[in-house]
Amino acid sequence: MFEGWSYSQVLRIIGQSLEERDVQDFWLVWQEGEFVLHCKRVARLQQRWLDKLRGQKVGRTERSFELHYPLKSLVWLQIRGETMRRNPNQIPDYFRLSQTLRTVGCYLENRSMAIVSLRRGGGILYLEFMDRSGKTRIEEHTMGSFEHYFLRTYLRQRKERQA
Repeated sequence: MFEGWSYSQVLRIIGQSLEERDVQDFWLVWQEGEFVLHCKRVARLQQRWLDKLRGQKVGRTERSFELHYPLKSLVWLQIRGETMRRNPNQIPDYFRLSQTLRTVGCYLENRSMAIVSLRRGGGILYLEFMDRSGKTRIEEHTMGSFEHYFLRTYLRQRKERQA
């Protein structure tokens, strides 16, 4: 990964970018010096006036696309993200994708694991990583399963800032 960057930083930045794009499901892999994401977004189609008159429901469309995050893009997104944060003492909203991914990054760092891929599909996170012994493992987590880990991490960081 990028030297001097932590998984928690990188995944938070990527999460913020995905929030802006309203991405629901994705598959993230580390590939040739950058993070590559295969994304899926479900969008509502615009309802025509005639369809409204007939009482027809609005349809949905699914769009797939690919995003690349080299170091240069992450630096720019990090700077932009810092300017958008209003109050650093405010409790972060865990259920935002950026905070969940940041927590996943802390989880990887604290267990000294290297990310191979991360996939989100239907509210489930599939985390593929390489452990200390070099074995590749896959873990399945619900989006809320990291909530307790998030609270412990947040409270510890807040205590360190106050000290």
